[in-house]
Amino acid sequence: MGAQLKRVLVSFGALLILLPVLPVWGAPLRFFALGDVPYSAAEMDQLRDLFDSAVAEGTPFLIHVGDIKAGSSPCTETNLREIADLFRSQPVPVVYTPGDNEWTDCHREGAGAKDPRARLGRVREVFYADPGVLRLDRLDAVGAEGADGRNYPENVTFMCEGVLFVVVHAVGSNNGLDSRDRSAMAEFEARDAANVRLLRRAAELARKREARALVIVFHANPLFERTPASGGFAGLHAALRGLLSTYPGPVLAIHGDTHRFKHDRPLIDPQTGEPFARFVRVEVPGSPRVGGVWVEIDPLAEEPFRITEVYPVSRDRVTP
Repeated sequence: MGAQLKRVLVSFGALLILLPVLPVWGAPLRFFALGDVPYSAAEMDQLRDLFDSAVAEGTPFLIHVGDIKAGSSPCTETNLREIADLFRSQPVPVVYTPGDNEWTDCHREGAGAKDPRARLGRVREVFYADPGVLRLDRLDAVGAEGADGRNYPENVTFMCEGVLFVVVHAVGSNNGLDSRDRSAMAEFEARDAANVRLLRRAAELARKREARALVIVFHANPLFERTPASGGFAGLHAALRGLLSTYPGPVLAIHGDTHRFKHDRPLIDPQTGEPFARFVRVEVPGSPRVGGVWVEIDPLAEEPFRITEVYPVSRDRVTP
């Protein structure tokens, strides 16, 4: 071998050593999500059927985006325990974020005229204090806390097949913002700050771990079409735009709240006035039309997020 060829091979070998080792991902990730159910005993049966079908088809975990009861039905321990037992009985972990019906709306007369903050405390105790209910440890989920040091057990991050999942606690009813109630305002401000803090950290984590996509889960429909954003969702809107400015990959937001299936790109880039092409929103269907969605993520595809609606007694429909 000539001296010149040796020098070329040595230089090429040094270059290979300096190049970053990129992660090699496997097949597309596919999982099942639903929410805003059950609002009745009949819907509880349909929810069980959807969970059973999803598990049989191999979902690695289940996502419930909140609202485990009707807003006007009583906020009871029985309701919390029944749903917690259902989650506990699943053979795969359950990713759950609270909805407004579980706590924010418990002040309604029909819901028992109870203190929302007290009900939120019970939701956290029933679903998050016992790790056997959701079994998020199987996903190596990492909890989050606010800048004030308070614990927000419902806020977590985890990786699955190179996709980073971020769960934040944003609910319907304007995210619990009520300027007439000092206690409600204090709770909202602290929780909103914790959500924003987690989303900022998630963008850094996604870049550091070279996540091939990012999925954000919360309950509320944050009314992306409103400009400016309503007070309860202004922080969330700004945090999502900030995330997109620092993380270069595709981002999917999954939520519930208004009970109508949506699959679109609603978040506007203030710099261009056009929707962010990399940001996709999916709203799961909800009561009285019980259903869910299969999500398939393939960042190498022209459309990274493939969504399939699923209903217990009606035909499925695929949207690209």
